[in-house]
Amino acid sequence: MSLDLTQLQTVLDGDTDIILRRSFAHPPAKVWRALTEPALIRQWMAVEGHPMTRCAFDPRVGGSFHFEWAGQDGRSFFFSGPILDVREPHHITHIEYFNGDPAMSARITTDLAPNGTGTRMTMVMRYENAEARAAAIATGMTDGMEEVYAKLDSLRIVG
Repeated sequence: MSLDLTQLQTVLDGDTDIILRRSFAHPPAKVWRALTEPALIRQWMAVEGHPMTRCAFDPRVGGSFHFEWAGQDGRSFFFSGPILDVREPHHITHIEYFNGDPAMSARITTDLAPNGTGTRMTMVMRYENAEARAAAIATGMTDGMEEVYAKLDSLRIVG
């Protein structure tokens, strides 16, 4: 049985980590752009019923990001935080706060490696403790990830 590397693979590692792996048809420089340029992020990160209402990303050490969506119940939700480490177009580390709550934060490390003519992404989401990871999973945050990553993979990224 072979694995479909274009489908998101999610692994719980230890008590605190979620490891995500996925391959994309685009080379690393284009995946990097899709992950860091607001005009491209808006094209793939919104899911049905949750339009993206704010998208800001400053992909440099000391920069920050803020992604916000309208909720189905009329309330918005967002992820934001500082950028800690950048090695364009292959590596970025940031802190991600859910609705600005330090108790609901994770250190996210994303690595992009060439994979033939495409890219293999490995993302490690490290939570403070097992309870924080369980609470993040309980929000359903991983449920729509394959949907948005499939949209990223089908983007036409010019340049």
